[in-house]
Amino acid sequence: MDLAPIEKKRGDMRPLLEKLHRDHLNLTRLLDLMSNELDALCAGHESDFDLKIEMLDYIEHYAEQVHHPTEDQINRVAFRKKSMKEHVALYERISREHGDLLGLARTFRKSLEGAVQGEVLLREEVETRGREFIALQRQHLDLEEHEVFPLIEAVLSDKDWQKLEEEITHMDDPVFLRQDYNRFRSLIDYLKAHENE
Repeated sequence: MDLAPIEKKRGDMRPLLEKLHRDHLNLTRLLDLMSNELDALCAGHESDFDLKIEMLDYIEHYAEQVHHPTEDQINRVAFRKKSMKEHVALYERISREHGDLLGLARTFRKSLEGAVQGEVLLREEVETRGREFIALQRQHLDLEEHEVFPLIEAVLSDKDWQKLEEEITHMDDPVFLRQDYNRFRSLIDYLKAHENE
């Protein structure tokens, strides 16, 4: 999935949507790297399970604590508008997928942790769980970028955005902004080493 064209036409996005869009770009980068790691695992190459666990820990932590709550709060305001009644199924789908994605991330992380701790797991089983998570995550990002965000931009007023800005708790991304080396050292170092990928 290529989000770059969206970025070019979204120069005038609201700050909250711009932040969510940047999160999506960062997550897409991580999904690409994770997919490459799974390709290497399938090809029988050495695999850094600890790095993949750290990636998933970041995705779970940031999605659960910051990204999804921000999206959920914006979505609740937007989808309550009368003009959005016809899109209730879309709202229900994206809300459900937030929970599904966290569940898949946890399942995949537990598989990786099991492999690190010596559990007997088939390579194919680990790959399947990883590919399932990556596929749903990409599909979800695509849905939000191409359908949800444009609807939200069209329906929310300046007053709505101002109120949301005041209500939403702003936290820095612990990998891409604040760089929490205590928790995500391997991931941050890996991203620096693969900046041009």
